[in-house]
Amino acid sequence: MKWSPTGWGAKIVEGEREYSLPVEKWGPKDEAMVAMRDSPRLVPVTKVPGFKELVPYHRVVSTLPAAPGWKVQADRFGPFPSFSAPIAAWVMDGEGLFWPVIGVSDPGDGGPYRPSSDGEVWLRPHWSSGNKIIAPDV
Repeated sequence: MKWSPTGWGAKIVEGEREYSLPVEKWGPKDEAMVAMRDSPRLVPVTKVPGFKELVPYHRVVSTLPAAPGWKVQADRFGPFPSFSAPIAAWVMDGEGLFWPVIGVSDPGDGGPYRPSSDGEVWLRPHWSSGNKIIAPDV
């Protein structure tokens, strides 16, 4: 599941490698603007080497902090172990749906927070139909 403020991403193909970048905003000439991986500046997507097309993302409309005690509970699935992770925040998408935000050790990681060797952690919206949202104990 990919997210951006605009609801769009840019598909990039470099040889055998394919990835996408979120469209951060629309430029003055209605061009899609993205942040290059090696620069904090926003550039028109047509200037990105390997740009192929715009693709739909989930649009971030709002974020809200989660009250303490909310968590995601996932059962074992295939080779992936079960896990429980605290919910740090909620993201509301353009459809009005709310998604839990949990900590992960890598932003592309589909699993829960796992400490990385340098202690770095990323927060990202988490989605899986096999997970349960557990409310705090009252």
